[in-house]
Amino acid sequence: MKDSQKINIIGGGVAGLAAGIYGRLNGFDVTIFEMGQRTGGVCNSWEIAGYNVNGSIQWLVGSAPGIDFYKMWKELGVLDDMDFHYHDSFIEYKNIQGVDVHFYTDPNRLQQHLLSISPVDARLIGDLIHNIKLLSEANLTIGRAFDLLHAGNWTKVFTENIFGADVLEKYNHMSVRNFAKKFKSKIIKKAFENFWSPDMSMSFMLLQLSYAANRIAGYPIGGSGRFMEQLTKRYTDLGGKLVLGQKVTKILIEKNQAVGIQTEDSICHYSDYVISACDGTTVLLNLLEKNRADERTMDAYRTLETFPSLVYFSAGINRTFEEVDSSIIGLNIPLDRKLRVGNFKHQRVSFQIYNFDPTTSPLRKTLVTAILDSDYEYWKKLHDQGEKPYSKEKSRIGKELLKNLEREFPGISGQVDFIDIATPITYEKWTGNHNGSYKGWLPTPESTKTKISRHFPSLKRFYMAGHWVATGGGLPPAAYSGREAIQEICISEKILFEADTILK
Repeated sequence: MKDSQKINIIGGGVAGLAAGIYGRLNGFDVTIFEMGQRTGGVCNSWEIAGYNVNGSIQWLVGSAPGIDFYKMWKELGVLDDMDFHYHDSFIEYKNIQGVDVHFYTDPNRLQQHLLSISPVDARLIGDLIHNIKLLSEANLTIGRAFDLLHAGNWTKVFTENIFGADVLEKYNHMSVRNFAKKFKSKIIKKAFENFWSPDMSMSFMLLQLSYAANRIAGYPIGGSGRFMEQLTKRYTDLGGKLVLGQKVTKILIEKNQAVGIQTEDSICHYSDYVISACDGTTVLLNLLEKNRADERTMDAYRTLETFPSLVYFSAGINRTFEEVDSSIIGLNIPLDRKLRVGNFKHQRVSFQIYNFDPTTSPLRKTLVTAILDSDYEYWKKLHDQGEKPYSKEKSRIGKELLKNLEREFPGISGQVDFIDIATPITYEKWTGNHNGSYKGWLPTPESTKTKISRHFPSLKRFYMAGHWVATGGGLPPAAYSGREAIQEICISEKILFEADTILK
């Protein structure tokens, strides 16, 4: 195949690699510039004391047939030689007012369990299960970029999925918190409020439960590291070029057209197209000239709510946990007292116990992780005071979490091989994300009806991809945004978009 136009991509995470793969499949000469020493960005794993710490993936929507994302992942080569574990539970709650609550992935089993807790909520529980099943039967196609779908395409999508579309429309404007208020049972109400962020749209939660019900979203054995190895290999096998350890400092523009990038060594790398698959704030405020983005986009950046920055706890434990049922989110336990993490206070924490992935730890040992919402400003101020107060605070949080694990698993305090705490400062240094962001826009009722621009009228041949052009975070939107960017470039070049698994 003869290479045609050249594309420079900023960022070697999921979105950047997806754009690179589809770029190569369509005959473009592609180079990805990644500031880190390896690909992945937030989606990564790291080694500590013989453990392989999974830093991102909880599940992969589209790991099995039944949704269009499956075809995309096949095209991207991440399903080849990959084993998946399918959990029977979404999250396990211990001791909510003395009751254990299980969010089973099987809707019928979930219904029976919730009814056993609160028979008086039978009607609302029935509606919940009914809506999960309706969405399980829907398949909102992703065959073309959303910007390229005309009215006829949308009509066909919604006609074929009318009941599922009605569910999404109904719950798009309702937060999980407001849905939880409908329950008479305080136990179920608290379970919903601790599911994920209570401010996200209820439609987003229903979609996740429908994916789990269909068993089309499994955890890839080997975690984030193994997943990124597959994605990177697919890109380089197709002839894609990869430049690591090179930070982009400027997008080059001539006559209202992106013509390349400049890296921190002051070298200019010219190209016919530029795709930014990195932090959106950095692109709009630092890499681009002022006033290139349209006002609607800038307003979205000023007003939309983002996922909170986070503290990531990981520990290597010298024991096994066969007695713990695995779940997508993990085991949620109450804390003996509120835990302050920055300016956030936590009453419960979900611990992921990796008894289902032997690749994450040495034999007869187990990796345990937890994600806690926090705030960037607190950690930035602490970090600026010096290493001693910064490390002291990380140590305090680690000890508090271990103390609560000890109550649940007596003896665990003496079985620790390591404890590690990553903060928003860690993520900022590692990924370059604004305020150490982890996922981008929170899928609130407001954000779900806001369209985020991927390109701007005042700047030709420039496209954005990644979490900042789609609400909700996660791997599929990131990868799909890279796919969309190449689709639109193919339109500009007047060529037919190809997604074949064999390079022609």
